[in-house]
Amino acid sequence: MLVKIKKLIITAIFTFSVITMGYGSEDIFESQKMLNTLGYNAGPIDGIVGAKTVDAIKNYFVDKGMVFDGKIDGNEFKMLKEDFSKLNLTVVSKAQRLGVGLFGYYIDESMKNRFGKYVLPSRNWMKKYVNNDRAIFYREGASFGDFNGDGQTDYITWGTGNSCLNGGGSSKEGRVGCKTINAGSLPVQIYSIDKSFNFKKLNINAVFDFGTADDNGYPNGSSGIIIADFNDDGIDDFFIANAAVQLQNGEFNYDGVNPVMISTGPYNWKASTHTGYKTNSKTKTYDGFSARADAGDIDNDGDIDVITTEFAGAVCHLNNGKGNFRAKLCSKHGGFAITIGDFNNDGNLDFVNAHGHYNPSYKKFSPQKWSSKSKEKMALFYGNGKGEFKFVQRLDPFMIGKFMFSDVPDITAFDFDNDGDVDIVSSSVGMYYAGSVWLAYENLNGKLKLADANVTLAPLDEWQDPKVWGSMVKSESNHPWNTYCSKSQLIDVNSDGLMDVFCNNVVQHYRMTNHFLINKGNIQFDFVTPEEASKWVHWIN
Repeated sequence: MLVKIKKLIITAIFTFSVITMGYGSEDIFESQKMLNTLGYNAGPIDGIVGAKTVDAIKNYFVDKGMVFDGKIDGNEFKMLKEDFSKLNLTVVSKAQRLGVGLFGYYIDESMKNRFGKYVLPSRNWMKKYVNNDRAIFYREGASFGDFNGDGQTDYITWGTGNSCLNGGGSSKEGRVGCKTINAGSLPVQIYSIDKSFNFKKLNINAVFDFGTADDNGYPNGSSGIIIADFNDDGIDDFFIANAAVQLQNGEFNYDGVNPVMISTGPYNWKASTHTGYKTNSKTKTYDGFSARADAGDIDNDGDIDVITTEFAGAVCHLNNGKGNFRAKLCSKHGGFAITIGDFNNDGNLDFVNAHGHYNPSYKKFSPQKWSSKSKEKMALFYGNGKGEFKFVQRLDPFMIGKFMFSDVPDITAFDFDNDGDVDIVSSSVGMYYAGSVWLAYENLNGKLKLADANVTLAPLDEWQDPKVWGSMVKSESNHPWNTYCSKSQLIDVNSDGLMDVFCNNVVQHYRMTNHFLINKGNIQFDFVTPEEASKWVHWIN
């Protein structure tokens, strides 16, 4: 029997039994969210009162010393809300419940000084200490982790290698490629940080043992480094995602090396073994175009796996528990940005993957003519806990008039409105990186809805005409409207209990690097400059 559930407020009552199923309502959705967040497995947040939801409410009442009689009235719902409001989860605990990784992109309170300010590198520091490294053409990003097991946050930063600078580069369809796919030197720096926030640069050659993993060179275009304890020894390890581009004889090659470095002790790592899809049997590495990556327990076996983007689809890298990985193609939707979370709260990890948005009117006037409505989308996929995923939803792009912010360089997941489900923040740009916006999507019953937009570089008025846009934007990099956030990192910078967003980025992108989205609640954000954020941050120079 199907029961129509009315609006559940303090004065309303709805009833159900173990065998009763109900059509979804906002109140059932909210009850399931609260039960899941409180630690009672109510199953997917689907608005249907099934066996898992009934078992969850039964167990909830048992723990409160009460007996569930098959009816939920307003007083019982009020009790749920009161318990939920008292729950004070740490950021890490909340992330674990939501399936959100925090793998290198959460800045915790160990980075606060005695005055309560976060201590972070300024752009001047990046130019002075990172861009001046001989192995680094220019600094691209950074991640945070514990590299010696002492509980204090350490710092790893990276950049584009010098293969284009030394070997030369060329352009096709407005995109630049290098003569070689991998770099001759490793464009990575690691810093230990003490409690006085002194950054000490480590000798990268002394702490990394690549074995055969560097026989073909090093990552030349690292898009991000996933920081996680892959072998469960208490020290963080590195999955170095690589998005290098080679252009030789008019043909692009994207199969750069993606080494994984597993700790053998404090400040020491050794390359692990990779098998399966797109792996090199000699170097024992995965060689593919990993524009972005994220991590989590994809197959529910208790260890941390990795998922990367690729043109052919999302690639799952399954961990054997010791930091050795087996790669497999786990969806056929290719892309450039990806983030993991349990978006429908069923206990299995899902992901959002972006291959841009279908934008044929502007693509017609771009240097690259390829276009596909089926492939060009930003999409939500649900996982089954076995490394398999199904398409659920195509997300909406943000538009100003006719101009679409159609490309998506980055996505980051978290519960930004503290309602017990996973939302996302996305950095989006116009085609060929012309114009920039920071977007937020709210999770509504397991689906994502565009909720907020902070335009960081507006398109020109004349770009409402795609032909005019095409006459002015001829390449990805050789124009003055290129800026975006390559990685939105998580930080409660003003300590108000709402997660804010920090742009860790290419040092040249002065319009975005070290800028913030300050969370005002209800998936609404304010764009804040580094100067404005100085009341919360001490910028080191």
